[in-house]
Amino acid sequence: MDYRKLLILIKVGIFAALITPLIKSVEFYFPYVGPKSLYFMAVAEIVFFLWVVLSLGWKQYRVNLKNPLIIAILAFLAISIAAALGGANLSASFWSKFERMGGVLMLSHLAAFAVVAASVMERRDWVRLFCASIGIATVVALITPFDKSTGAGEGGMIGNNSFWGTYLLFNIFIALYIFVSAEARQRKNIKYFSAAAFLITAASLMMVGTQHLLNLTQQGVEPTMGLAADILYGGARAAKLSFLGGLGLFALFWFSFAKNRIARILSRAILVSGLAAVLVAVAMAIQPGNKVYQFMVDNFREGSVRGRLVVWETGWKGFLERPILGWGPENFNLVFARYYNPCTGSPECSGETWFDRAHNIVVDTLVETGVVGLIGYLAIFGAALYLLWRPVLKSGAGLAEAAVFSAMFAAYFVQNLTVFDMVVSYLMFYLCLAFIISDRRAARGLEKNFPVPTEPSRVMTVAAAGIICFYYFVAGPFWTDYNTVVAARAPYGTDEKIGLYSYALGASPAGKYQIRMFFANQWIMGLQEPEVLKTLTVGGLQKTFVYLAGELEKSRRESPYDFQSRLRLGQLYNSWGFFDPEKLALAEEVLNQAMALSPNNPQSYWELSQTRIQQKRIDDARALVRQAYDLYPGNPKAVSMLEKVEKLAAPTTIGGEVK
Repeated sequence: MDYRKLLILIKVGIFAALITPLIKSVEFYFPYVGPKSLYFMAVAEIVFFLWVVLSLGWKQYRVNLKNPLIIAILAFLAISIAAALGGANLSASFWSKFERMGGVLMLSHLAAFAVVAASVMERRDWVRLFCASIGIATVVALITPFDKSTGAGEGGMIGNNSFWGTYLLFNIFIALYIFVSAEARQRKNIKYFSAAAFLITAASLMMVGTQHLLNLTQQGVEPTMGLAADILYGGARAAKLSFLGGLGLFALFWFSFAKNRIARILSRAILVSGLAAVLVAVAMAIQPGNKVYQFMVDNFREGSVRGRLVVWETGWKGFLERPILGWGPENFNLVFARYYNPCTGSPECSGETWFDRAHNIVVDTLVETGVVGLIGYLAIFGAALYLLWRPVLKSGAGLAEAAVFSAMFAAYFVQNLTVFDMVVSYLMFYLCLAFIISDRRAARGLEKNFPVPTEPSRVMTVAAAGIICFYYFVAGPFWTDYNTVVAARAPYGTDEKIGLYSYALGASPAGKYQIRMFFANQWIMGLQEPEVLKTLTVGGLQKTFVYLAGELEKSRRESPYDFQSRLRLGQLYNSWGFFDPEKLALAEEVLNQAMALSPNNPQSYWELSQTRIQQKRIDDARALVRQAYDLYPGNPKAVSMLEKVEKLAAPTTIGGEVK
């Protein structure tokens, strides 16, 4: 076996991972997330198992388990696995869902990818890789305003301007690093390229979601506010503010080691005091009952901001119930339902009725992996900063790396106090961690050390393990993701559609809870269309109800805290009740369970009131809707529902006789 060719294949695979942001397909469920995530995991598995074979022959490429950052990454993965095993829903924690793809499976692939990149990439490789990354980011930035699939400036190939902003944030700082690095001083073409990439990506980030950008890309759109205000209130606000703060932090780091003594003292004083103030403010902002939290409530009355505060408070309550290892990765939705704040869904609290993330990395981590997980997560940053600043403090070397990457991580962490990670930001984060590990390793002298060939039996064992992992963790979810859309497009009430339902859910457990609810919701909505009802047969109607109810009943058994699945099952039984009134008793049972799981959520009250209406128990329906209204009278839908039921319950007069 030619190990040099194997090494080249691994490096090509690492470069190939960089095109993850460009992957999307409308043929998949959540076209901006699932295809990207599956592509990255496929690449990560290929390079990982090739690396295993390589490391069996070349000791120089084995992972350095003494490196503190490697230890921190693997420790956080181990904590996440332990939290999943002891959490509220192991399947959701491991597989996640196609809307997010952030479970233990993804974390495992990210850790494996980082280990491989850290083990095989040398300094010259990193310069090329980072240049490729900022080149792709520049393309992403330039095409976004003209991508009409998500609206000009609304996320382009990444689909959401917040995630888009996080991706660009990493690449802006990488471009800055390349610009100030020794390579840029030696090669002017690299210097000019990185400068251009920095300016383009930074300008694109600041302009995303603004009316001024729309004015450049669409005729007839006139800005209604000044440029500064437009930028501030446009898209990706967290990334914009974090970028500006990160630039300031970079400058402080840089001047903290300046030759001028006054500049050094002043910069370091600002750094220390500023860091202390930020840490205290962040800790107080996520915990109700203090002046900082109350200040945010009183002064940030915009719905999205108030909504975040309410969700953080909800998450804090969930953390206090399971403080050690939390509820398990990807299980924030269970906490959100359990401690639901009825303000959610009203204009005062963003108008959104459902959150599966706290939109705050501290709260999310505390809820999902407990205080142990938060310590493990912060240890990753601590280890990275230790490796970055150790040579600077010892000999003054490596200031460019330390200043840029420290500012980058600070900006990334701060913006994640209002956002959360997706595959593109995870990729960049773990790639930067791998760089910090790799850049501190000694040269390997490979040209003089050709290894003894690995035994064929070992290679075959590794290949078999790779094929099995690829089949279960990439191919299976791929077919589930793809066939979910195929099943959704099939004719209602047919054996073909039911068969596709079964095939999609049977290919992999990935996202099964959400997919079951999606299929049921599509069926419920379809039954409200006269054109759909005309095409249905009695047999097809019955088979579909039986299949979908059976799948949601599985969710009810498998996940005892799952409010959403019970609510959707109750809705399904209510719809079935129009054709078979006996099913209303099942709707009543499951909706009462949903209400018990989330007593402050009005949705279960409203749905159970529909059951009562179908049972001709109007007074009971009115009482339920009144209870929902009393939870939060400021909710417009609660007012509307109450008015409708009151009209339904009001007596009518026909021919002078009260009916």
